[in-house]
Amino acid sequence: MNPSDTLPLFERGVGRVKLALKSTLKRTPRPSPICLSEQLPWSDDLLCQHGPVLSDTRTLGQLGYADSPHAKIAADSITGVAVVHRLFTPEGVAALQGICSRLEEGAGDSDWIISRRTRGVTALSSFINDMMCSRSFLLAVSRIAGVPLVPYPMVNARSQVNYFYPKPVEQQQQLGMWHTDGTNYVLNIVLSGACEYSGGEFLFHNGTVDSFDALDHRTFENARLDAPGDALFIYGSRLFHGVRPVVSGRRMSLVLSFHCPYFGDDSNRFWHLASDDGIPATIPKWLGLRWALQRSAARQFSRIGIEPITFAQLHHTGA
Repeated sequence: MNPSDTLPLFERGVGRVKLALKSTLKRTPRPSPICLSEQLPWSDDLLCQHGPVLSDTRTLGQLGYADSPHAKIAADSITGVAVVHRLFTPEGVAALQGICSRLEEGAGDSDWIISRRTRGVTALSSFINDMMCSRSFLLAVSRIAGVPLVPYPMVNARSQVNYFYPKPVEQQQQLGMWHTDGTNYVLNIVLSGACEYSGGEFLFHNGTVDSFDALDHRTFENARLDAPGDALFIYGSRLFHGVRPVVSGRRMSLVLSFHCPYFGDDSNRFWHLASDDGIPATIPKWLGLRWALQRSAARQFSRIGIEPITFAQLHHTGA
């Protein structure tokens, strides 16, 4: 990678506060909700029976973190980044492609985000909502992560579809592409084939947040996500990552966020959320998130209607 190809850095600190104020004052009209009529319901049969297949896996410890984000869980037990293949069957991938393509009608734009986005898609698609509440799906993702997971409590931060298109060079320079996520456990599912677009490479920093240098391209790696349905699992708040601008075609991805219900700690910050929704709209959502994170693990699993996933079950394929 040429040093001149390095990506700009997303706003942090005071810059985040400025974006929150900009979102508050801009008052961009929100797209009308999309009501999907889905003929195919979610079924656990849409998960690969002998999947998923992981490659390029690194734990938080291997990324350089000595301290674990969770008490009594070693940093080497938690996945920092992993490329995921064959999580879904071809029928499952096709269903997600169709749903996410139709959700583009409600996508919104922002002059500081690289993609068009439809957020909160579990409230718009019963298929994606049922998938995220499926015990089989959550168990598969939990085994990738190294900890039991539930869907992230805040709907807007739980799921979104990104639509990447070519943008003018002058606008690309304004976009923040190197960033960390507010949520910790994040699954990025690419739903476009590599032949459908050029550019759009998913890059990540092979190291800790403190060691990140946007000008030091030697630490940057390219996640090989070539086939529709390939995914990158990341510990989003502790891994700098970004998507390079799409040069031609369209790149579509579904991003899902999760939470470990056995621990109340969370990396999301008020100003991170407010940069998307503005300050007034964020206040009640933020208070609701704080309340939801205090619920017991048993209650969090009960709210989505499944038996709890335990740490012991992560290592037994027959669970």
